[in-house]
Amino acid sequence: MQSLFDTSATMKRVTAAMCFVGLGLSATPAIAATKITLLYTAVNAFVGSFVAEDQGFFAERGLDVDLSLAQNGSVISAALVADSAQIGGPTPTVLLQANEQGLDLVVVAGTDFYPQSVSSGVLARSGSGIAGAPGLVGHKVGVPGIGGIIDVLTRKWVQSSGADYRKVDWVELQFPQMGDALKADLVDAVASVDPFYTRIVDSKAGYPIGTYAAIIPNGTIPVVYASTRAWAVKNPEAVRNFRAALDDATAYVADKAHLASVRDSIAKYTKLPPQVAATLRLPDNLDAHATAAGLRFWIGVSREQGLIKGNPDPASLVLP
Repeated sequence: MQSLFDTSATMKRVTAAMCFVGLGLSATPAIAATKITLLYTAVNAFVGSFVAEDQGFFAERGLDVDLSLAQNGSVISAALVADSAQIGGPTPTVLLQANEQGLDLVVVAGTDFYPQSVSSGVLARSGSGIAGAPGLVGHKVGVPGIGGIIDVLTRKWVQSSGADYRKVDWVELQFPQMGDALKADLVDAVASVDPFYTRIVDSKAGYPIGTYAAIIPNGTIPVVYASTRAWAVKNPEAVRNFRAALDDATAYVADKAHLASVRDSIAKYTKLPPQVAATLRLPDNLDAHATAAGLRFWIGVSREQGLIKGNPDPASLVLP
């Protein structure tokens, strides 16, 4: 009979047991990160996502996020419904129009809010002689997306000056193309925002004639992170973690010691040259937690311009 003091045999049994346990642990699958394709446009408002990806905040929260640049915000709604993207960055006016068409999108997070520290407004072509909002009547004006917030705001700005925005020739023009379009005399003015606004001014392709942001109530959200309601309801933890990662990014951006890396992220995802990104003013009012109040202005102006006929409750559009 084997002695209790037969340490050799005892150690063999212990070693075998440990190997068995080790094998069992290694056979347990790791929890997979939630995969999200994030469709965004090339504006500073999305700096939270840029930083969250580059600094690993998404990964730390169990999210595998693929950032994909959209030509403009008008394509984002269809991409969400088709599930080619799970979260996208449409403007509120685009989201409102999509919901009126029955797509059922919800706001899962915010970006920033007005008043903004970034430069934006309407730039007339150098040499055009256009002065102020009334001077746009009879001219061709480029906006980044028909029905998007900059289009809607610029029309409202023209109307508030006493001119008829219906007598302006509005054309859709992507942000990166605006400077060249002004130089080539393809448009007489553009409505833009940083990082492209400052670049156009510095290049002398256009000059400022006013800012549409002056008519916007404080607290209004310019761009949102949205998903289909079905995806948000199915993935509540992913939504919470997405917001938390944006909160981490907000704190990171607020630390001036990180200024260089934040600008690098902006240059990377907006496709701007680093020397241009280095001149940009960063948003100082990032906030991942959207509120119903931030959408009210958009509902009113969208109804006024005939973009929507309904009068949705803004609280129903923001995921708690």
